[in-house]
Amino acid sequence: MKTLIILLLWVLLLTFSFSTSSYTNSNSTSETYTLINATNLAKPGCPSRCGDVIVPYPFGMGIDTNCSIGHGFDVYCNNSTNPPKASFSEADYISIRVISDSTVRISNNVASKCYFQNGTVSSGFKIWENFTVRPYTFSEVNKFTVIGCNDYAWLTSETESRYVSTGCATRCLTEKDVEGDQCSGNGCCQSSIPKSINYYRARVLSMDASDDMSYTRSFNPCTYAFLGEENAFKFNGLTDLNDTRLAEKIEANVPTVLDWAIGNISCTEAKSMGGFACQYANSRCVNSTRESGGYRCICNEGYEGNPYLSPGCKDIDECKDPNKYPCYGTCVNTAGNYTCKSKWGHYGDAKSKDGCRRNGNENENANAGEWE
Repeated sequence: MKTLIILLLWVLLLTFSFSTSSYTNSNSTSETYTLINATNLAKPGCPSRCGDVIVPYPFGMGIDTNCSIGHGFDVYCNNSTNPPKASFSEADYISIRVISDSTVRISNNVASKCYFQNGTVSSGFKIWENFTVRPYTFSEVNKFTVIGCNDYAWLTSETESRYVSTGCATRCLTEKDVEGDQCSGNGCCQSSIPKSINYYRARVLSMDASDDMSYTRSFNPCTYAFLGEENAFKFNGLTDLNDTRLAEKIEANVPTVLDWAIGNISCTEAKSMGGFACQYANSRCVNSTRESGGYRCICNEGYEGNPYLSPGCKDIDECKDPNKYPCYGTCVNTAGNYTCKSKWGHYGDAKSKDGCRRNGNENENANAGEWE
């Protein structure tokens, strides 16, 4: 009877993990890295790098040093480590990996539950990530992932308007139950996360009944749960199930992605108030799609640089980068764009390889000249 109840719970959790997809959009995103490639990276007199991490304005190095646009964008650099470690505060366990124009990738934190050989619990670790006082929300490119056997995990949070949760369950009694490297419920499961959350709690819970779990724990001593970038994680089947250092590997190699924005008001509202960030040349304001609101500044099409700092965004000379801006004719740079004309005696699309053809009249004249 207990086994039947557990199986029903497992089916319910699997169903629930798929139902959460209504919260989310497609995982595909178009990220840009204009800020970290700009020549005007930081405010004058402020450092712009912590080890391998480039820290562009509106972020700033140091706590309350006036190098960032506000306290929520401060970056602490621990120079006592090799390489130096960037984080949001001096006491922060989480480290910053990469800052893009719209996201911050940080190191992961993994919940776990480990067992003795006889199936009794030896240790457990819950996680709580909280960015409620900072300008970050957890991106939808993350998935909540559980790796283990006969366990399930919950992620709970809330948005501006509702309490939310997601989770999934894994089931496997023997090695044969694990289907290669597929994260589909046997040994590994994933669920989408609710949109616009800025904190969450996660924990692993046991799903097995009174059955003898000693054999299962011989090849799966621990179950792990984490929130991480979906495209950065690949389930390795039994290798992962038997790896007692899997949590360390996930923390090192699978980042959690945060979306960031300035404030909690729209572009229109920000323009009518003091301190509007998007005031420099060749840039514009875009509203965040987060429920909590906010905005960001981006360069206009055909321009690059840091739109948050003077002198703003500069024109891209497309003719100097033919790999990105192809031209198989005569290239001329213009403000915010470029033209590409067919060479003399040809016509067609000079931006496409083999897109130009020799002018028909020129062929006739050439042929006539040969017979004269």
